[in-house]
Amino acid sequence: MSKKIRYLISSLVAVAGFYLFVNLPYSSHYYGLLVGVVLVAFCFWFGLGIIFSQSLYIRLMSVVLPIGFFVGFGLFSALLPQTFLTVFLTSIFFGMMAYVIFLVENLFLVAIGNRTPPLYRAAFTVGLMIVLLMAFFLFDSLFSFKLIYWLNAIFVFLISSLIFMYIFYSVTIELPDDGKDKNFWAYVLVPSFLISQLGLVFSFWPVGIFKGSIYLVAFVYIVASLVQLELRSRLFKKNWLTFAWITLSIILGIVITTSWR
Repeated sequence: MSKKIRYLISSLVAVAGFYLFVNLPYSSHYYGLLVGVVLVAFCFWFGLGIIFSQSLYIRLMSVVLPIGFFVGFGLFSALLPQTFLTVFLTSIFFGMMAYVIFLVENLFLVAIGNRTPPLYRAAFTVGLMIVLLMAFFLFDSLFSFKLIYWLNAIFVFLISSLIFMYIFYSVTIELPDDGKDKNFWAYVLVPSFLISQLGLVFSFWPVGIFKGSIYLVAFVYIVASLVQLELRSRLFKKNWLTFAWITLSIILGIVITTSWR
């Protein structure tokens, strides 16, 4: 069976699971979410052909993006009006994204232990875009629960940890030694803590659910960009100065556009 056929079959099975999840009664969503996570993980392990191969670390990193996207987009879709059209369209969108993620993860697997494939940079860029989209859905769903501030900080930290684990994985597979000389936890926990503190701030700041999620995603992008530049030893003065100005501009925009009434 060719890779493309496996990707197509696995994507269709994942779409079926997503469709069933969205149609579940609200009281059963969390059980459906758990089953869906397991289903998506096995779909991707089967599609990528790594159920019994590769290390546990690589197998786990290969499903961070699809599982995170399933959870985030699934919870986000559950907030939409549950009509046939919305469920159908969201399911089709999820299926398309699942197939794209298959292509990205396949290129990452090819890069491990080998020369970097020509399309690696394109795959990394697409993967980063999906990560940011996933982050928005997860943050938006989290803030929709209107939890107490310290729970928001904890969950933002957990979500950010998964994001920066994936960033570390997707960047270091390009390095000659696959990042073995890099401190994994330093590149994961420090940026995750910074984002969690912003999540804590936005629990009090009157920005609303949508704008608060967008702002968090913007800061995730900035920190992730700095992390990947540092991992590649390309964090030069002009780079961090550029991102410093971008950060200041975003903060100024948040302050100016915030209504305290």
